[in-house]
Amino acid sequence: MEALISPTPILVALLTAIVFICRAWPRGTYPKTLFIGQSEPSPQVSRVEDTQAVCKESDFPENWLNSNDIFQLERRAVFSKSWLYLSHRSQFTKLGDYRSFEVAGFPIFLILGKDGVIRAFHNVCRHRAYTVANKERGSSTVLGCRYHGWSYNTKGELIKAPHFDNVPGFDRSQNSLFAIHVQQSTDGFIFVNLEANAPRELLEINCLADFVERNGAIAQSRWIGGKAIEGVFNWKMAVVSEKQFGTTAILPELARLVRSSLLARIKHHLDGKSAGDSDILLFPNVSFHTIKDTRYWYSLSFHPASERKTLIRYDLYRFQSTDGDANSQLISDKLIEMITGQVTELGSQYHLQARGAEAGSQGGVIETTTEDRGFRSLLGTSNLQKMILEQLKKHTKLEKLQGTEVHPAMRQPRMTLKSQQADQLCRELECSGETFTSLAW
Repeated sequence: MEALISPTPILVALLTAIVFICRAWPRGTYPKTLFIGQSEPSPQVSRVEDTQAVCKESDFPENWLNSNDIFQLERRAVFSKSWLYLSHRSQFTKLGDYRSFEVAGFPIFLILGKDGVIRAFHNVCRHRAYTVANKERGSSTVLGCRYHGWSYNTKGELIKAPHFDNVPGFDRSQNSLFAIHVQQSTDGFIFVNLEANAPRELLEINCLADFVERNGAIAQSRWIGGKAIEGVFNWKMAVVSEKQFGTTAILPELARLVRSSLLARIKHHLDGKSAGDSDILLFPNVSFHTIKDTRYWYSLSFHPASERKTLIRYDLYRFQSTDGDANSQLISDKLIEMITGQVTELGSQYHLQARGAEAGSQGGVIETTTEDRGFRSLLGTSNLQKMILEQLKKHTKLEKLQGTEVHPAMRQPRMTLKSQQADQLCRELECSGETFTSLAW
């Protein structure tokens, strides 16, 4: 008679295997978060999913998302000193092409010179600080301030200064636009650094190597279109919110709209490239995404306008290919629609959280719903936010040592006797009615 086998050991083994699988199953995929110039996060900030078994007081201040003081500190500590991605080389195709930006209150523009070099400048005239590049994008070899007519070439040199030619001692070469450090990678990514006294060190962008390796010839990409959308929320909410702007929220639907030819997809697979798996988030405010099974990729930049407003800049690109662009407008329109919807949703979340904070007499984000608690958890464990916090702490220590605020991006104008005489001439011109009254301060 065959011996009966007890089912108990089998059941125990099965339950043990189930528990092991549940514990090992990934809890979600987030884009890599990297500093410019390093291929992996530092050990101090590399643990994105820290264990939350032990509750402790948050490292972040309660007014982390709605304090003007924190926003001003971010301007000095983060956006004045970090390498910031602005654009891709494919947006500049002919002499004089320029693109203007507003990043954390800093007006900036990029322009392509006659020598094929892209330069960056503060978008303010050296005369009375009026805007030089008046449009978001355009093309001109001469950019002029409409206040008193000062004009500059693509190298930022002053080439025309009405009423100043006969002023004794006036030197045009000393009144060029304030230049900004700019670096362009071999793959066409353009970064700037606003720090006035920063050495012109070579910018390392190893952190983008994976994105380029998986997706091919980024340098030969074609710019399809872009747009800046205003959101009513703090910029840090956007850059850490995988739900709002990550691949799981946006890319699948876009991929169903536009797919590459079967041959292109087979080649992509044989090359070992897996578009959509290489999305990255660069410190402090930009992410790059590919649209799976298509020949498209796009960048998202989150430019803070204040502690409560953010400009979300998207730019859509197409990899160089023999395929036509029949679907480019379709995918561009859908991308705008989806990002706009996410911006609206995030704005609503911020409004609700801000109202709750005010009702509770607190200065920051409070936990009101299950969804809010999940977002709060993301705030508490975000790799990128820890990077921001550490940068703020470091700059605060510097300011305490110096006993004053430190503004790394500030340029000091020349205030010689001649420049004072020139300034007096400006005032006389204004009094004589030769100014554009509609443009006066």
